[in-house]
Order: sequence, then structure tokens, then C-alpha cells
Amino acid sequence: MERILIADDNIQITRILSEFAKKEGYETAIAYDGEEVLELFRQNEFSMILLDVMMPKKDGFEVCRELRKVSN
Repeated sequence: MERILIADDNIQITRILSEFAKKEGYETAIAYDGEEVLELFRQNEFSMILLDVMMPKKDGFEVCRELRKVSN
């Protein structure tokens, strides 16, 4: 089963996106800040990351730059 990481500090948005993804057959993980995204990414494999731009600790742009150093 393919996994998606949903990254957003808004709990309602993450719940909605997670439910839609699950209905389409994806397994989901949720992160609420940039540092949590990076930690989950290091520990798991994901087919896709849905990344919010404005998150606490590290914003989406900073997270994306760090992810691009090691992944496409």
C-alpha cells in the first residue's frame, strides 16, 4: 500500500485530507510542524508528501529544501 505524508498545522485540514486519501486506498501519516515532517520522512518511506507552506518550527519551503537534498 502506498503511503502519503500530510503536513499541515491545521488539524481539520489534515483529517479531511487523510480521510480522502484513505478512501482512495492510501495509508496516511500526519505531521503538524516542519520538524515532525523531517523526522517522519527519515523513519518511513512515502510515495508523496502534501506539504503546507506555513507551519511552525520550520516552514514548508525550508522543509522542501531539506527533503530535496536527499529525495526527488
